[in-house]
Parts: sequence; C-alpha cells; structure tokens
Amino acid sequence: MQSSPSLRRARASAMLAFATNGALPATLLARYAEVQELLGVGAGLFGLLVVGATLGGAGAFNLPGVVLRRFGMRNTTTVGTAWVATAVFLATVGIVTGQPWLFFLCLVLAGAGDACVDVGQNAQGLKVQQAYGRSLLNFMHAGWSIGAAVGGVVGTIMAMTGVPLLAHLGLWGAVCIGSMWWASRGFLTDGAVAADDAPAESLRGRHVMKVLIPLALVALAGISVEEIGNNWSAILLATERGVPLESAGIGLSVLLGAQFVGRLLGDRFIDALGSHRALLISLATVAAGLLAAAWAPNAATTLIGLALAGLGCAVTVPVAFAEADAVPGLPPHAGVTWISWAMRAATITLAPTIGGVTALASLPVALTAVTGIAVVALVLQFGKRPRRGVENA
Repeated sequence: MQSSPSLRRARASAMLAFATNGALPATLLARYAEVQELLGVGAGLFGLLVVGATLGGAGAFNLPGVVLRRFGMRNTTTVGTAWVATAVFLATVGIVTGQPWLFFLCLVLAGAGDACVDVGQNAQGLKVQQAYGRSLLNFMHAGWSIGAAVGGVVGTIMAMTGVPLLAHLGLWGAVCIGSMWWASRGFLTDGAVAADDAPAESLRGRHVMKVLIPLALVALAGISVEEIGNNWSAILLATERGVPLESAGIGLSVLLGAQFVGRLLGDRFIDALGSHRALLISLATVAAGLLAAAWAPNAATTLIGLALAGLGCAVTVPVAFAEADAVPGLPPHAGVTWISWAMRAATITLAPTIGGVTALASLPVALTAVTGIAVVALVLQFGKRPRRGVENA
C-alpha cells in the first residue's frame, strides 16, 4: 500500500508525540539518586513518594477518555503535555526546597495529565495504523523508548555539568511542550472510526479473567522493568556499585536504549517466530537480565543486565495489548482497556514494595523478588496453546 505525503507526515508526527511523552519525565528520573539525597529520605519513603505518578494515572479512571472526546487528539496531547511539564517543574520546586509532600502531590498531578496524553497519542497512533492497514504498534512504542532514552541522557548530562534542577526542568519542559505542539500539527483529524461489530456472545466472569490475567502479568513483567529503570537503576548503581551520583543515570539510558532497539526489531522478531515463541524468549530474557543486574559484581555487568532486561521487555506490552484485543467474545478493544487499567493499578504497589524490601533486606533482594513476575508470566505462557490468528499475526 502506497501512502500519501499527509499520511507519512501523520506517522512521523505520532512517532514524535510518543518520543516527547517519553522524554519529558525521563530527564528527571535520571537524577533520582540526587533527588533522594536532596529530599533527605530513606529508600522506603522514597518508594512511597515516587509512586505518586502512578497513583495519579490510575486515579484518572475514565477522565482521559472524557477529555479526548471533548477536546480532541491535538488539544489533549498539547495541553496535557503543558500540564505535565508544569507539574514536573513544581515537583522540582518541592525537591530543592526539601518538601516531600509537594514533590508527591505534583507527581500525582503529572500522572493524571500523562494518562490523558497517553490516551490522546495512542488514539492518533491507532488512527494512523488503521489508515496504513498494517500494525505499527511496536514502531510507536519505539518512539516512546528513544524519547525516554534521550531524556535520560539529557538528565545525566545536566547532572554531570552541575546544571540546577529548576533550570534543567524548566528548560526541558518548554522544549517538550514545543515538540508536542509541532507533532500535533501533522495529526490526522479527529473523526469517527468504524468499529467491528460486537461479537454475538460475550465472555463473562472467570472465563475473561482466565484469559486476561496471564496477559496482564505479561504486561506487568514489561512495566516492572521500566519501573526498575526509572526509579531504581540510578540508586542501584550509586549505592551498590559505587558509581558517582552524577553519572548514575546512565543505567536508565542503557535500559531504555536497549528497549528501543528491541521495539525497532520487534515486528520482524514476531513475524519470524510467531508471537507466542517471541513472548517466551522475551520473558526469559527479562528474568535473566533482572537477575544479572541485581547480583552483578560490578557496574559494567550491571549495565549488561539492565540492557538485557530492556531488550526482553520491548515487545511484552505491545504483544499483551494485541492478544487482549484479539480475545474472542469481547467487545472491540475491551481487552486492551482492561490490560491498561490492570497495569496502572498493579504498578502502584511496585515502587513501595521495592522500597520496603530494600529497607528490610537490600535492593538486589528486592529486584530478585520483582523478577518473580516475569517468571510466573513465563510459566503461564508455557502451558498456553497459541491461537492461530495471533500466532501468525
């Protein structure tokens, strides 16, 4: 299928929107070791504080859909990005003034805004995908990964050169607002998208859960890698491997860079092996990478472990979404909606759990416990017979 110039521009614009969404918060995440020190809190309390963004996203419930229907994709993504940038900047004020409560509150607000932006950009990505007539989901997620990696690199450079947090986050927020505005100029316009007819019979109750819970664990295995990269990789390198605080953000960049490569190659990987076998390999790689990062004897091998985990988690969430969307007997996209909510709800407990286990034992022990998610998901997938339509997708 030959695409028009406007369609190619829309694809590039959607990619830029995902990249911007990843880049905005990642630049602060790369300085989390420094943030914890400035706030003067221990690992347990820090884990409770950083869960604020997840709480905000999960607590938004159906607000993103309401906002999208009322204001459209362009306004939702651009105004939402400005909201997130402002909230992150105010969170930085809380950091430099030593007010953990302000830091937490602003992360909650940023999480709610990010949920709206995420819905808006995914709506645009799905519209572009429909226009192309083929899957572009991994490609769109690759855009988010490279944006997050760039944001992490910028954050690390800012820390190494001694740029104050307020100046750093203020400037970066303005850059991301401009980038999202530019991306939205190439969006396909809002409009009704024809939906498939609802199936005659619907799965109910435990039958739905029997299918969707294993997929939710697959998605959570992928999200847990991002959680470790975002909130704990810098702390792991600084406290367990002796890496200087100003350089510890490199772990996040390595993990997200590997995730980006995995997502670039994800469509070909799935086409070559089938989604079921590709998922088994990916989950095994996640588990191996997290264990290697947790117990590596030095910084170099820790980074290798983080890279493996990032590479392994690259296709887990896209595959979980795709398989949930293909579950027979469910209304269109009902499976994707449930998986998305389940991920946000479950992720709320990840940061405080890691912080609590770290306080009681150590961060390597906490990371080992998180590896259990990928192991359980892998075991459940081993006993699953792949559906023909999904396997050949």
